[in-house]
Amino acid sequence: MKIKSIILIFCLAFPFKNIAQKPAKKFRWKAPVAFGVTSLLLYNASSKDAQRTIYNNNFSNFSTKIDDILQYTPAVLNVGLSLSGLEAKNSRQDRGRIFILGTVIYVATTQGLKYAIDETRPNGTEHSFPSGHAATAFFGATLLAKEYGENYPWIAAGGYTLAGTTAILRMANNKHWASDVLMGAGIGIASAEIASYLYPKIKSKLNKSKSAWNFEPQIAPNHYVARLNYSF
Repeated sequence: MKIKSIILIFCLAFPFKNIAQKPAKKFRWKAPVAFGVTSLLLYNASSKDAQRTIYNNNFSNFSTKIDDILQYTPAVLNVGLSLSGLEAKNSRQDRGRIFILGTVIYVATTQGLKYAIDETRPNGTEHSFPSGHAATAFFGATLLAKEYGENYPWIAAGGYTLAGTTAILRMANNKHWASDVLMGAGIGIASAEIASYLYPKIKSKLNKSKSAWNFEPQIAPNHYVARLNYSF
């Protein structure tokens, strides 16, 4: 069981250097699909029994709340690097808009699935599938990789390691099944990719419009707000 645990931890924490080093001009689907398919394969009673055994043998006395903070660290790191003046792929304003768009996508998806499926968590509470913490962490890590990964692959590696650690701690805290964090990771990555793909198209159409649109994202540690103004 310990070998299985080590393999799972390695897979979740592995930094996607190939994704980070060459930002795509189109939607990258392989990583989120791989996470989603693996999640569905593990969504069964035998996998849950195996995880319970690993938890009882290795983590029954483990408890931490650091994962509640760690989920936001890739996004916070993105903001910090932006303020430091480090060269990024997009302008600060565009990064904020992509962030807001992607956040709407992953939050709506994870919360919708949580209440639609209503899976019981390992600790007996409700709304387990998928993991919102994992989605948040991998969403932030993917945006970080897309903005800085080409020139600074170590930043992307660090972001994905933080995201993987968040996912691991959710299982170590007995808050989520492996299928939960894998699906959450897939949703987070897909949301970042979709937002990055759609935003230039939305921006282009708005710029061609005769109407004057003004979209102002406001990002703070505890909230994300967007204001949309229309002038005519």
